[in-house]
Amino acid sequence: MANRAVVIGGGAIGVAAAHSLTLAGWQVTLIDRGEVGRGCSYANACLVTASHAVPLPAPEVPRELARWLLRPDSPVYVKPRLDPGFLRWGWRFLHACRAPAAQRGTAALGALARASLGLFEEMVAAGGVEFGYRRDGLLHVYLTEGGVRKAARDLEALQRAGIPARLLTRAETLEFEPTLAGCIRGGMYVEGDAHGDCYAYVRALAVGVQARGGRVLTGRPASLIRRRGGRVEGVEVRGPEGVIPADLVVVAAGAWTPSLLAPLGVRFPMEPAKGYSCTLPGFAGSPAVPVFVEERRVAITPLDGRLRVGGTLELAGYREGIHPVRYRAVVDAAQEVLGQTLPLDRAEAWEGFRPLPPDGLPVISRVPGIDGLLVAAGHGTLGFTLSPITGRLVADLAEGRPPMVPLEAFRLDRF
Repeated sequence: MANRAVVIGGGAIGVAAAHSLTLAGWQVTLIDRGEVGRGCSYANACLVTASHAVPLPAPEVPRELARWLLRPDSPVYVKPRLDPGFLRWGWRFLHACRAPAAQRGTAALGALARASLGLFEEMVAAGGVEFGYRRDGLLHVYLTEGGVRKAARDLEALQRAGIPARLLTRAETLEFEPTLAGCIRGGMYVEGDAHGDCYAYVRALAVGVQARGGRVLTGRPASLIRRRGGRVEGVEVRGPEGVIPADLVVVAAGAWTPSLLAPLGVRFPMEPAKGYSCTLPGFAGSPAVPVFVEERRVAITPLDGRLRVGGTLELAGYREGIHPVRYRAVVDAAQEVLGQTLPLDRAEAWEGFRPLPPDGLPVISRVPGIDGLLVAAGHGTLGFTLSPITGRLVADLAEGRPPMVPLEAFRLDRF
């Protein structure tokens, strides 16, 4: 009998893990508390990007946060609260903003993203997974002269990482993407980045899991990971199955991962970072390539007859509901750079919790002291980008083979 695996979480990371495990011959059951792909994978910015593979903590971030702290429409919003867990997370976050830690994190995350882009290319070339994948690059645009100066520094960092990019003057930017408004001061085109429909990707991978004999169970919240002695033996779910036996359990539940690990005595510091998006039918004046508005931290992504506008990173706990000021800031940024009023009467508004560890790096790791338990979570805003490599690394760990990418930076016991 094939080894049995349960993957908890039906987003991009969990489905990619299930995909890779079934390819390796595991008998996989994928479970999700809701529907597959309806969390952060449903309406994110849909970028597949190595150029954005930079941890959120960085030396300049504390200064920016101080400037944004009391602005509800800022690109990053932090709601102050006297929660001990949040205060510990914040202390670790500030520690990770120091230059040496940020440089190590950038190198590790960049290697992960570049490997993942290669796996996307292999997947698309092999066929069978249709999600509108296009490698059209990513156009960064700048609204201020300060942003243009920062672009020159960013270009140097990208070139050191081997990512092809070039600076554009204001005139060159407007010629490259004629739908942009005259407020643009300059641009930078990153050639190797890609985009695609993340929700379609997740659904396609889930279909492939089932085609290889795996089970996909929705509406099955995991209530407890069961273990006997020092190893896992299954997962309790709220559903007719009761307990699903397993030789391997992969926790890929995004922002809900810490609550599943806590009963096992495993601590995973993570904050839910809420993001917003607005999806519109395609219209005259939509850009031909994805655009990232640097000063607003907003992405504008064309998606096969639709336009997705997404952004904002809100640290306010697990508070659901769309904050109208922050949602409107995302929409206004797109209207500003496109120079027109968007058809919001036909828009779909969305919110989602991105899982953010304090150092901005995901966990892809065995759980020390519990055989058969793996964690793949904490990918922040890069879940779609990093999903293929994370799935491959989960299979590497499960099979006991050397990992495709070094995993030292992504160990759970670093906290």
